[in-house]
Amino acid sequence: MNHAYLYRLVGIVLLIVSSGRLTAQSTPAGRYVNLAHLNHLYQTVTLPNSATVGTVAIYSNAPDYRLVGDDDEGFTCIDDVARAALFLLNEPDLTTSPSKQTRLRAMTEFVLQLQAPEGAAGAGYFYNFLWPDRTINKTFRTSVAEANFWSWRAFWCLSEANSYYRQRDVKLAGRIAVATQKITANVLRDFGGKPAEYDTIQSVAVPKWLPFGSGTDQAAILLICLANEQQRQASADVLKLIEKLGDGIVAMQHGGQNQFPYGAILSFENTWHAYASDQAYALLRVGRQLNKPDWQAAARREIDNFYPWLIRQNYLESFDVQQTGDAITSIRMSQFSQIAYGIRPMIWATLEAYDQTNDQKYTALARRLASWFLGKNIASTPMYDKTTGRGYDGIGANGVNRNAGAESTIESLWAFQRLEKYKIL
Repeated sequence: MNHAYLYRLVGIVLLIVSSGRLTAQSTPAGRYVNLAHLNHLYQTVTLPNSATVGTVAIYSNAPDYRLVGDDDEGFTCIDDVARAALFLLNEPDLTTSPSKQTRLRAMTEFVLQLQAPEGAAGAGYFYNFLWPDRTINKTFRTSVAEANFWSWRAFWCLSEANSYYRQRDVKLAGRIAVATQKITANVLRDFGGKPAEYDTIQSVAVPKWLPFGSGTDQAAILLICLANEQQRQASADVLKLIEKLGDGIVAMQHGGQNQFPYGAILSFENTWHAYASDQAYALLRVGRQLNKPDWQAAARREIDNFYPWLIRQNYLESFDVQQTGDAITSIRMSQFSQIAYGIRPMIWATLEAYDQTNDQKYTALARRLASWFLGKNIASTPMYDKTTGRGYDGIGANGVNRNAGAESTIESLWAFQRLEKYKIL
């Protein structure tokens, strides 16, 4: 999971080891983004087929921040490596930093290597975890090759890496294009033909054609992936599915300025959860690309009304709703755990709204959201430490989890990378 924050203008020096950890470097003065801990999590390994890949350790536990794996899953996964690669793709000095270029290439290779081959179950989708012996975990439920979060993150990473490598490495770009074509074909097969039908949960109408039926959290990532693929190679079938997914996300929005849940886009069935809440960002980004003003308006409705309400609640982890007549009411609310993965998506959406409108209210809202990382949260504790680059793993009912795993660290870095881009802090 994620978080941590507190800072000094101090250079952090890192040491590279032969296994592939970082080259010595210091954090530029004035930057909130500090790669020190991400570099601590990173290493290169050699797979049984002799491919060298870049990995990111899933867990790093306080107080010494040793690297920890999981007995059921493994020690590294696409969920984290793909996000770390996307982070590097957006680093402002990528084109002049050989060390970042090397790590980006190695992590891109990791993603490519974990695509299930022809003839395997789930061919074209992606496995998630790697075992400590460097073999792929192909059987545990969070690692099988299927239409799930890790496949979408792999797709997202490759769909954006493709444009970078087309200008720099035609051979690698060609491999990436083949991989994205395979997963695109899977997605069209598995989702393109689903009818636009609804189910009812607690009297709330929910779509049945998104991932897992009504998963707008996953649909948001998939929307971005398909839009990237559509830019690379236009397809009427892909465009049709993009429109279908976007409309399904909008169908999960409820309430408005003065009506609970204030424009929130539910995540799955009758539940909203903070983690993976990239729906507004995806609707804004793809809505602009495809000229979908209704999607953009829906996203701004969530940002304008739901985000401020959420801040006034000291943030929430999740809630469930029911519908009676036209009214939506809450039947469960949970405040914990709060994690960076629940805050970063709102920062991205808010800054995308600013980029599209140039309205300063969105920079003000982005600062308020960023303050969660700085200590303006229910625990009154910084959740990203600028001096170490650690993103702490969350705020629970019993306080702050000081572990600093990959997801928490990467999501924190993602937040500040985007804030720095727009010069918000």
